[in-house]
Amino acid sequence: MDQASKLRSAILKKNKYNYVSEGNIDSNENPRVICISSGKGGVGKTNFTLNLALSLRQKGNRVLVIDADLGLANIEILLGIDIKYGFIDLVEDNVKIEDIMVEGPLGIKIISGGAGINEVADLPLYKINKILNNMIYLKQYVDFILIDTGAGISKSVMSFVLAAQEVIVVTTPEPTSIADAYALIKVITKKTNEKIINMVINRVDNKKEADTTFKKMEMVSKRFLNKPISYLGYISDDKNVRSSVKKQVPFMLNSPNCLASKDVENICDSLLGNTENKNKFNNFINRLSNLFLGG
Repeated sequence: MDQASKLRSAILKKNKYNYVSEGNIDSNENPRVICISSGKGGVGKTNFTLNLALSLRQKGNRVLVIDADLGLANIEILLGIDIKYGFIDLVEDNVKIEDIMVEGPLGIKIISGGAGINEVADLPLYKINKILNNMIYLKQYVDFILIDTGAGISKSVMSFVLAAQEVIVVTTPEPTSIADAYALIKVITKKTNEKIINMVINRVDNKKEADTTFKKMEMVSKRFLNKPISYLGYISDDKNVRSSVKKQVPFMLNSPNCLASKDVENICDSLLGNTENKNKFNNFINRLSNLFLGG
């Protein structure tokens, strides 16, 4: 049996670290795993992820944000906090999943990536197993896992994108941003045509500009990739967003009645209305195990 086969058999069993097994968890409580990515940097992806997490929390959901923009720690900067442990620290004997989760505003949980996929792939099997068993334990803590990746199509970005149940691609109306978003969708579609891809248009002047931008993306995606994409909504170009970033306070809390906050609420409602991907957390863990092993 090869290493990947051994891992798939091992991650769902109770092991010496005494983490919960698959059979001990109610499948109705499986979290939704959503990867938030962009083809181009600087489109407001991380800020959107953070404020979406807060909107989900305000609607009664338990939310975890995994900052997988490896090495940059953007979530920490936006909140003005310092995170001691990262994802890779789970390999230590005295560290468990609850130790690397930091509590953010409104009680959302945050995990810093801290290391690249290549570093995890080089670990011995039992250490990879420990990481994955810890991640299974997340079922006890959260309803939504939002994974904030880096921009572009690097190996670490695509690893999380391909493992997640669904993807949100963030773009702006700028031509370069649209082109890079299309490039990301193209790569995802070549890897798998089964992934549900949602789109959010950030920093728009008005609804018409947002709708026009999405229609362009929808047209080229259908024509050249034969891939339908879904429209979650848009976020207005709001001065309150920039003001909140300077204060290191999310705009959903700093300016709850501003245009951008209302826009994020609408996107959150659209997301909650789509339950097609509910209860597929096990698929995420299995895909992640293969990616960790370079499969």
